[in-house]
Amino acid sequence: MKRGILAVFFVLMGLALAQTSVRVGVLLPISTVAGKAALNGIQLAADQVNASGKVKLELVVTDDGNAAAAAVPALTKLMTVDKVDIVIGGLSSGVTFALSGPVKQYGPLFLCIGAASSVVEQAFSGYDRFFHYHPWDYHNVAAAMEFFKYLYQQEGARKVAILYEDGPFGSAGIQTYQDQLKKAGFAVQAEPFKSGSGNFTATLTRFKSFKPDILYWIGYDVDALPIAAQTRQVGLEPKLIYGAPPAWPAGFEKNNLSNDIAGMTAWLPSVANNESRKFVSAYRKKYGEVTDEYMAPMGYTIVLSLGRALEAAGSADKDKIAEALAKVQMDTPFGPLSFKPSDTGKTKYQGFNQSIWLQFQYLEGSRRPVFPKEKASRPLRYPGNY
Repeated sequence: MKRGILAVFFVLMGLALAQTSVRVGVLLPISTVAGKAALNGIQLAADQVNASGKVKLELVVTDDGNAAAAAVPALTKLMTVDKVDIVIGGLSSGVTFALSGPVKQYGPLFLCIGAASSVVEQAFSGYDRFFHYHPWDYHNVAAAMEFFKYLYQQEGARKVAILYEDGPFGSAGIQTYQDQLKKAGFAVQAEPFKSGSGNFTATLTRFKSFKPDILYWIGYDVDALPIAAQTRQVGLEPKLIYGAPPAWPAGFEKNNLSNDIAGMTAWLPSVANNESRKFVSAYRKKYGEVTDEYMAPMGYTIVLSLGRALEAAGSADKDKIAEALAKVQMDTPFGPLSFKPSDTGKTKYQGFNQSIWLQFQYLEGSRRPVFPKEKASRPLRYPGNY
């Protein structure tokens, strides 16, 4: 009997010793809608990875405050005090750009969840421990332009007014957007704004004389309601309001001002693939609800891919993990994931591209896919009622 107990003990000890264990820093703006969704997805996937028994992930979660002034010392603490070798983060472009110097200084394996600006791509050029999962801004442009070409050819839209925030997120690709829209036949008028200012009336009033068919705004979730309200207040009457924030405000769909507003997302719970359905089921079981924020499955995907790389590497060495991660090919809620150099060649490991984007519209209190046709669950309402 004692020999049997000892045998089981030594087997369990052997499994424990064989298990690859790592500490992973998670650096996100967890007070924001997108940051909280991302963290939920990360924690869900970490539970699944740890349950396998082959890999153990210890998450060290830190709030970056959605500000460079908070993010840089937070990263420093993760590296020098918490002693992590892997960091998951980089949601906003401005914060991630500020982190590029410290990341290169401390040398972690940096798994970037957001940060679409090509300014960030340039900042991390040559850093071979940088894995960027989210599409870059030029991928966003390509996906959005397919929709705008449809609006031009099928709906008769001819004029676009662009309202964009003046930071890296909004301004990095703005010239490309204007050039592409003009090339497609649109007349374009574009003006910047300071994100979070909450006052857009002057700019929206100036747009009235332009009489745009489409009001296209590029900013953050805090800008959505003020823009929707003030568009109506000044009497601007576009046929479509199209927003491009990284996340929409919590409960925005319950506000009547959201009706008929369109936008772009990488994922919705209605996406019909097996990995998406599994994610939705697991998320509901853990959190008692279903999210429609795509940063949740993005965080989930990052951790599952990291788990696969750790298992393949059989080591906690960050360079061996990076080598294994570069070879990962897997199905995800967004579709297939594999890494290759970015389109510009500035970074070595780019995950998703424009193929994951879909266009949606707020209809009857929820986001419904409306474009492209193969992903649509409802027809686009154009012109919208604003």
